[in-house]
Parts: sequence; structure tokens; C-alpha cells
Amino acid sequence: MRKYRVGITGASGIVGKKVREYFITAGADISVLTRDSRKVINHERVEIFEVDLYTPDITKIKSFVKNLDCLFHLASELKDESKMMITNYHGTKLLADLILGQKTVFVYTSSIGVFDFSKSKIITETSPRRQMNTYEETKYLSEEYLFKLGNRLNFVILRPSIIFDFNMRSKIIDNFIKLNYFNIGLEIPKSSILNFVLSSDVSNTLLKLSQQKSAVGKAFNLSSNASLRNFVIDIEKIIGERIIYRIPFKILLILIKLKNFVTGKRNGNSLKAFFSNISKVSCKKIQNSINIEITEDCTEFLKFYIEQKR
Repeated sequence: MRKYRVGITGASGIVGKKVREYFITAGADISVLTRDSRKVINHERVEIFEVDLYTPDITKIKSFVKNLDCLFHLASELKDESKMMITNYHGTKLLADLILGQKTVFVYTSSIGVFDFSKSKIITETSPRRQMNTYEETKYLSEEYLFKLGNRLNFVILRPSIIFDFNMRSKIIDNFIKLNYFNIGLEIPKSSILNFVLSSDVSNTLLKLSQQKSAVGKAFNLSSNASLRNFVIDIEKIIGERIIYRIPFKILLILIKLKNFVTGKRNGNSLKAFFSNISKVSCKKIQNSINIEITEDCTEFLKFYIEQKR
């Protein structure tokens, strides 16, 4: 009897590792597409295909998608903006096109950043769209392409917010910690909202969506919503350093903008949106579709994260 076979792109990432380990434990056969095979632990049931979606080897990718029951497309270019459109958008199109008309369930991780947070205080799956950077644009275009394919592809889209994990690439928590060690705190408006989700919640949700037939052809938001001010205060309490200087976040943004101007970086708008966000993300649709519990309190995660960083 043929074993269940799953494909994973981004299997060395913070979510991909959890999905891979789940299927290893479950006894499934696994195909992994990665641009660096050294980052994927060898296992007798894991077949590794070393491919960079920026310069795709079509022959290898065809072998990768062959006979898959489910394909988790988790890989994305996060650092190099010049590679994002080809890797994230055209790479998604390529994978989707190669499994058209097949039984394979295509589980795609998009981003909550496809929405216009300036238009709505509650972000639902039908909220207006507007992207602030190239990465978010590639996610939006990929979504549009999948919807265009319609019932020719058994796709499911998940839109997580900022994913918290000890190995997360975002340095937002690290930067708050550094400020505290310099006895500096930030004045955050009471209205500011932090949209986040733990990596374990993302992986669990992806796994459940992949097994839910009624989820096919749909997109779902996934996020917890917390007071950004309380989040910063929690970090201060855990670190335990006395705050001597407390500066308005707008002053910090001016300093960051000046630094970015000097260094040629362009992330000022994203940071401004992060600190000034007052929108919550609704997860009613996904909670009504599958039985999931989303971690609302990140205090325990922060304690672990800060302790490990010391």
C-alpha cells in the first residue's frame, strides 16, 4: 500500500521544520525542495531536491511534485528584494502549474500584509487590499493567481501575521531588548495593536487545513491581537532593567528614518505602520472552519525568548 506523500518547500524554516517533523513522526514519505540541502536533516523517508526557485531546475521540480498528496509551499525570499518577484510569485506560479488537474492539495502561506490596515479597524478576509512593500506584493499576486486557477487546483491559502519563534528572522523583539539594556523605553500609544502568531499555531493550522476538504479554494487569516504597549512593558518586566529614558516612538522613527536614508535602506514605512497600527485581525472564519486554539498571550514565549538570548 502506497504511503501518504507530502512535499514541502521551505522545510528548513521556522514553520517548515515543524511540518516536516510532524510527517516524519506520522510515517509519511516526504519530498523537500530547498536551495541549501545542508540545512535539511537527512532521514530515510525524506527525499531532498536542491533547487533555487530564483533559478529553477524544471526537471528537478517536476520530480519533486510527482505523486504528491499534499504540497506545503512555505518558501519565500525575505531578504533580497531584487529576487522576491521571481522567487515568491513566479516560483508559486511554477509549482501550481505543475500540479494543475491533479489531486494534490496545494497549501500556500501568504501574509496578512496583503491588506490595507489603514482602511479597517477589523481585518477580515474581505477587507480592502494594499501592499506596502515588494514582499507583500508578491504574496498578493500569488494569491490572485491561485484564485484565477479556480477548481483546476486544490489550493488553500493561510495568511499569518508576524510569526514569533525563537529562530525568527525579524529582529523586532531583539531591538526592544537592546533598548532595555541601554535603560531606554518607548512611549507607545494605548491604541497601538500588535498582530502576531506563534510558529506552533501556524504549523498546527496548516496541518489541519490540509486535511479539511471544505477549506479547498479558500483563504484564511491567522493572528492574535495584543496591546503593543503591554507587549513592550512585558519585555521590560522580564529583563528587569530600570528604565531611565523613555522616548516617544515617533522620535525613534525619525532616527530610524535618518539612519535608513544614510544607509540606503527602505523599511521606514513598514516600521511606521508597525508602531501606529490600530487594526485587529479577525480569525472567525478559520475558527468556524476548523477546531483550533490560537495563543493570545505571548508572555511565556517572551520569557523563553529573552532567557535564551541572555
